[in-house]
Amino acid sequence: MKQVKRAIPVNVITGFLGVGKTTAIRHLLDMKPRSEKWAVLVNEFGEIGLDASLLAGQGAEKEEGVFIREVPGGCMCCASGVPMQIALNQLITRSQPDRLIIEPTGLGHPLEVLNALSHSSYQGVLDVKATLTLVDARKVSDTRYTEHETFKQQLQIADIIISNKNDLSDSHDLANLNRYLKSLNLGDVPFYSISQGRINLDWLMLASRTAVSANKIHHHHSQESEVLTQGVIDFPVEGFVRKDNSGEGYKSSGWVFEPRFIFDRTKLLILFSGLDVERLKGVFITEQGGISFNQSDGSLSYFDVGETLDSRIEVIGQHAQAWQDLEEQILQAVIES
Repeated sequence: MKQVKRAIPVNVITGFLGVGKTTAIRHLLDMKPRSEKWAVLVNEFGEIGLDASLLAGQGAEKEEGVFIREVPGGCMCCASGVPMQIALNQLITRSQPDRLIIEPTGLGHPLEVLNALSHSSYQGVLDVKATLTLVDARKVSDTRYTEHETFKQQLQIADIIISNKNDLSDSHDLANLNRYLKSLNLGDVPFYSISQGRINLDWLMLASRTAVSANKIHHHHSQESEVLTQGVIDFPVEGFVRKDNSGEGYKSSGWVFEPRFIFDRTKLLILFSGLDVERLKGVFITEQGGISFNQSDGSLSYFDVGETLDSRIEVIGQHAQAWQDLEEQILQAVIES
């Protein structure tokens, strides 16, 4: 890889599904020094790619000096790491950033990402700084999280552990989290509590104390993936594509719809409010303009976005039958022309 003038500081921001990683990165981009160029490499468990679209929809990539690249299907964390290396090399060459932020999927093993960043080919190119792990203190009472190996690894590789969504937690939740961290021998790791992803910019400057193991922890995904980038998809005659993935005990389904589909905003709100899934993200073209949906912890939020080149949604859960009729239900929300 072409040598850069100085090593680029790079931070991994990790955490389990729905903890608020994308919101935190959006907050960091808002605080980016105007004179700097930042690059963001995003990975998602699902196959269609939504986080980069959501960041762009909120104006992130329209800001001067922000570059976003995504890798779908969990493959940034798989053992070979080839998709990540290709995307990373392209992003560095394209943007020549002053800082690089990497967001692995919430179901991925960040240790493999750190291994890849520490490879000899990146010596003198990347300067691995603190790994930030976000955690929702309310989840520590749920064994689906505390006994999940990925959840534990995300905490174990952290240089800083951040309890996000502190506005939704209480003292009992935080006490449980502290006990859990001590049970993992993580009581001495720097710990902070925040709300709404408001990470302190200074935390990115800290050096990494994480010992990167040479022993690979394998993460598998169902198929080789390509990014379904907004505006460049070759749609079939029906006007939409579907992608599925599975791994780590979870399943995902994602759809991308041609921009000719205009959706009824109210019907979408009613549909998604009643959907029983672990995670939902979507961005749609409606009769009232672009809208983004985000559901975690059974709570659906939405906000207006700027121009979106297509409509797309991704759902994640442990039981795919929970959304077996979703495709038909979404199509029923299309406004007839």
